Amino acid sequence: MATPPLDPKEILDAFDGTARLFPLPSVVLFPDGFAPLHVFEDRYVDMVKEAIPADGLIATALLKPGYLESYEGTPPIHRVVCLGKILRPRTHPNGQLDLLLYGLARARITEEIPSQPFRRARVELLQDVVPPGNHEEVAARMRRALDLIPGRQPMVWGLGRMSEQLRGVDAAPGRYADAVAHASDLPMEALYEVLAETDVLRRFDLLIHHLETRAAEGAPKVVGGADPRLN
Repeated sequence: MATPPLDPKEILDAFDGTARLFPLPSVVLFPDGFAPLHVFEDRYVDMVKEAIPADGLIATALLKPGYLESYEGTPPIHRVVCLGKILRPRTHPNGQLDLLLYGLARARITEEIPSQPFRRARVELLQDVVPPGNHEEVAARMRRALDLIPGRQPMVWGLGRMSEQLRGVDAAPGRYADAVAHASDLPMEALYEVLAETDVLRRFDLLIHHLETRAAEGAPKVVGGADPRLN
């Protein structure tokens, strides 16, 4: 069997606790999830160019509502982030970048560090809390969550296969909730709540609550959305 190309444990063990922050208005990355990103602002192009020859890590942070008022500075962000590994970077002739970001771990910002031209923070990595002897409860919640995303189940299994090929190990229970959330069409704030929950059973319950609410509302489409000019 071929050696997987990525060793998350090795990467996280070497992580020094200081993360480059990529604040985004419409991306919530989950561990074992993938986010294709187009990077075009100069400060974030600089961030990626610094990261690639170093540890290849950046942390996606969800911008709080009202971010447009101070977007060029340091608008407020949610404190739980996802530390991700840059994969397949490609530079365009104009200097802009495309990349695939693979989620490695949840982390919580403990302190922002003065930094230019992009933001940095000290973060603590967060571990899933899985009470022992709850395999049946996790399985029941997983079945319910999958029932609430009709037509999107193949995305969940496909995500699992991709992440397993990349890291070579089976997913932990909490990653199943993450995969369903990743495949859902929940609003960003709801996805962030799922990301921020470290207790696996509570994460599933929160995810199911948001999916049931979405279904009861007829899954209305979001009108407007984030400014497409912003990273």
